[in-house]
Amino acid sequence: MMRANEIRKSFLDFFCERGHTLVQSSPLISDDPSLLFTIAGMVQFKKYFSGEVPLPYKRATSCQKCLRLSDVENVGHSVKYHTFLEMLGNFSFRDYFKLEAIKWAWEYLTEISKLKKDKLYISVFKEDDEVYNIWRDEVGVESERIFRLGEEDNFWGPAGTTGACGPSSEIYYDFGEEKSCGKPNCSVGCECDRYVEIWNLVFPQFDQQEDGSRPPLKNRGIDTGLGFERLVTILQDTDSNFKTDLFKPIIEEIERIFGITYSDATTAMDIISDHIRGIVFASSEGVVPSNEGRGYVLRRILRRALRQARILNIKEPFLYRLVGVVVDVMREPYPELVEKREQSALLIKSEEERFLSTLDKGINIFEEIADRIKQSGKSVIPGEEVFRLYDTYGFPLDLTKEMASEHGLTVDLNGFESEMNSQKERARAQAKFEETKSGGWKTYREAEESVFVGYEQISTEANIVKWRMSGEKAELILDRTPFYGEAGGQIGDTGLIYSQSFKLNIEDTKRTDNFTVHIGKVEGEIKDEKVTVEVDKNRRMAIARSHTSTHILHYALRRVLGTHVKQEGSLVEDERFRFDFTHFNPLSEGELKEIEMIVNEKVLENHRVETEIMTLDRAKKEGAIALFGEKYADSVRVVKTGDFSKELCGGTHLSHTGEVGLFKIVNETAVAAGVRRIEAKCGKEAYLYVRAQEDVLKRMAKETSVPVMQLPDRFHKLLTEKKYLEDELKRVEGETITKIASDLIGKAKKIGEISIVSSKVQVRDMGNVRTIADIVRTKLEKVVGVLGCENEGRARFLVFVSDNLKEKYNAGAIAKEIASVVGGKGGGKPTIAEAGGKDVAKIDEALKKIYELV
Repeated sequence: MMRANEIRKSFLDFFCERGHTLVQSSPLISDDPSLLFTIAGMVQFKKYFSGEVPLPYKRATSCQKCLRLSDVENVGHSVKYHTFLEMLGNFSFRDYFKLEAIKWAWEYLTEISKLKKDKLYISVFKEDDEVYNIWRDEVGVESERIFRLGEEDNFWGPAGTTGACGPSSEIYYDFGEEKSCGKPNCSVGCECDRYVEIWNLVFPQFDQQEDGSRPPLKNRGIDTGLGFERLVTILQDTDSNFKTDLFKPIIEEIERIFGITYSDATTAMDIISDHIRGIVFASSEGVVPSNEGRGYVLRRILRRALRQARILNIKEPFLYRLVGVVVDVMREPYPELVEKREQSALLIKSEEERFLSTLDKGINIFEEIADRIKQSGKSVIPGEEVFRLYDTYGFPLDLTKEMASEHGLTVDLNGFESEMNSQKERARAQAKFEETKSGGWKTYREAEESVFVGYEQISTEANIVKWRMSGEKAELILDRTPFYGEAGGQIGDTGLIYSQSFKLNIEDTKRTDNFTVHIGKVEGEIKDEKVTVEVDKNRRMAIARSHTSTHILHYALRRVLGTHVKQEGSLVEDERFRFDFTHFNPLSEGELKEIEMIVNEKVLENHRVETEIMTLDRAKKEGAIALFGEKYADSVRVVKTGDFSKELCGGTHLSHTGEVGLFKIVNETAVAAGVRRIEAKCGKEAYLYVRAQEDVLKRMAKETSVPVMQLPDRFHKLLTEKKYLEDELKRVEGETITKIASDLIGKAKKIGEISIVSSKVQVRDMGNVRTIADIVRTKLEKVVGVLGCENEGRARFLVFVSDNLKEKYNAGAIAKEIASVVGGKGGGKPTIAEAGGKDVAKIDEALKKIYELV
């Protein structure tokens, strides 16, 4: 039996021997803005088909890792579908076309892989006579084994919304009548597991545009995709992808963790073993679970896998324990997984714990909803209920849809979207600033944008485009400005705008569309005249210190913690900054010290900070770090710090790192699952922070009469003494409480069989009073008592009654009567209650009340 790795190699070797260049798999995270993930082998070659760039080669072959959600509901219910999969492919760009592609595909399957010809069937696009004739006349496939199908089956692409596309021809493998759905018309193209498509030969001839038109493709060629998992299934002579050596080690580990066999939970284990592969690969590329974009895809398949385990009564995190076996299976073709193993496991475990904390409650809520809907004779779960499961219990929409389907129900998608939109509207209403495009603006001239000149200068002259009053403040838009509008985590500039007629003290600056809005209090009357614009120089410099520090910090984090660290957000201010980043454990004191040291070393080395405008492609090729999930224009600004940091950034920066001065980490916390936050200060603010700490230390040293450097020893000694004294106090108190209780028992008065205890006690707190009462109740068989004390300037009482007397005497009722004497309130349980009041002079009088009441 050929191993999966041997099969992969045999395919690539076959096409390399025929003049193809071996191209490594591109990342799952696609550069194509129309795709969240790479979904096919041809994605990385789209630019070669379209002619956007010169061709580096005319023939290529690859094994591409892909992540698709189009068939996620079928995973586990059919043996042929996956979310994560590998696509073997051969490609031609303005080189060979249909004849060679078809003949080589047939040669590889029948002569190299030794597949039986009577097991293979062909489909072609119904209008493509050329391909039909090649299969029949050139290859020799009988006409009855060739099927003409429509565009839905045999017209492929594009990958995304635009790009190369064209008719296709597919090769199917017959897994036998036992896999048939049993329908009379079961044949090639049926969705059952008998006739399974294994290889799609696409003939890209057209270039689909955004408007749907399809002009001829500049570089006509070949794009094929052979399903690797399906080929391995055939060559390893099994009837399921999940029985191959790609999945068996994962399933065996699941069996070991769950303590049950594969035959006991085939569907659940198929789903879990499939999903964990996608989870590991996506997380290894830095995708973090979230509610949007790629993060939502990862969260969705992870939570779907967890629910399968929950059906089997597995309530603990377990997916993270499968990371190792996935890496072991896939490490040969994808060695980069090895170094990401630990961080993937940590991220996955964190997300598991997050979801499992609400999963059971969410499932119970769903079951209640489903039962209620069915009992009412309806079949649709309202959108507001679906949204509640999503918003409160973290149930992705697709998970709720799947659970609903299992109950024979559907969900109100429009209602759900309406609730989502309402939430977004509420969020917008809470935003600090929102551009209002209607009413209030006084326009002096037209302009397409506010030209930003703040990289080169902090003062200039400008013309007013428009302005308005918003409450007590004016909002002013200029044709050009040195003011940086809040963006990219950096706060807006402050300063002054003035002319002969008015002065505007700028308190904040915002960016909206293509314009910068200057906000502040106006003195005088705003008129259409030339204005002078001046940014607060010192504040701008302080912000630049913070922003350059974030870049150095990012470098230090990646150096100490690993290259999985990616920026998740930031806030850059003049007095401090915070930096959010992907990492899954709290940072140790040692790690924080090392990070802080590296930043200060780079500051002292006084590296030059340079900026350059370049194309996005060039920036990526040069290794510039981009903010994950951010959309960038074709032309970007790159900030280079020394030879160690290069980031896409539009903010304001220093010219040399030495201008940062001092850097000091203030705090490190978690902000979300898998996301940490560092807060820090630099420059003067860092000095003031350190100075304040030094002042505290000096004051403590003075009060303890030791040098600052001896404070740790001094405080260790003081804490030891404190602990000894506290233990002594507890011992003495215990003896005192026992003696007080013994005295009270001896002085108890009898009324018939009932012992009455009433006394004022001198103890530290009500906890000690309660202990005394417990001892008395234990020693006296039938007792009613009240203990009083003065505590924090108030009269306090504890009333207690033996269990065997609670039917006759109620401690809560007695407490109310006693409280009335001292002008207060009381109440509690039948056997123990408390009372209190402000009249401490009447404590003794209140204590005597017990005799009257009994």
